[in-house]
Amino acid sequence: MNKFPVCPIFVPANKLDWVPKILASKADCIIFDLEDSILLNQKESSRNKLCDYLKSNALDISVLIRINPLDSDIGKEDLALFSRNTEIFDALMLPKIEEPSVLDNMPKVDVVLLIETPLAVKNLPLLARANQAVGIALGGADLSASLGSDMSWDSLLFHRSHIVLEATINNLFSIDGPFMSISSLDELKQESKLASNMGFNGKAAIHPSQIEPILEAFLPTENEIEEAKEILIAFANASEGAVAFRGKMIDLPVVKSMEKRLRLAGIDPDDFM
Repeated sequence: MNKFPVCPIFVPANKLDWVPKILASKADCIIFDLEDSILLNQKESSRNKLCDYLKSNALDISVLIRINPLDSDIGKEDLALFSRNTEIFDALMLPKIEEPSVLDNMPKVDVVLLIETPLAVKNLPLLARANQAVGIALGGADLSASLGSDMSWDSLLFHRSHIVLEATINNLFSIDGPFMSISSLDELKQESKLASNMGFNGKAAIHPSQIEPILEAFLPTENEIEEAKEILIAFANASEGAVAFRGKMIDLPVVKSMEKRLRLAGIDPDDFM
């Protein structure tokens, strides 16, 4: 993928008529869902219609496809079809992935690891090393059900931290799980800010009303963008490995943080180095 998603939104694969509304929003990625939102007797038709739709419509947005678990026949059929049509999407999202061996014989296709079980959390250091992996996402609903916990921030704090750590080590993007109450936008804002502060690159949405609060939490303000540009310019013109900037000491770790800030805003930091 050319850019990691900040606010990917789930869309059932049998609700393709929703796509124009999503494209008119500020979401930067669609996750077409073939798993939880599709009834068993609609899996095959939804898969085929989605494939045909993406072949016929070049969407100006990143596209992920959540297929069914690879230990199921339906998941294997999903993989077989889309691995023959890799030009129509950016990556496949793999639900219920637990064992690294599952990835060994996969076709050459980018994948996002959806972490939904305790065993997946345990094996995450191995899963994240897979050549096909480009991102890691938290599946909070299934994970909390497996643990017998609720979905609150504190209950899944360890698992979130683990995802951010392994994503950073392996140079993958990280997506926090969706906030399930679509009417509680203030709580969504709080959780999105916590996820951003922890180091997540983005947070999944399940309703268009969630897009703005998520983007607000993750994207830098105009003042923050200008500050990042000025810091990079000051550092590039410095003769030492550290430079004073408005009363603060700026060194390489700060520079890397400013580079990330600009990339979030769609700005190439090399233009200021």
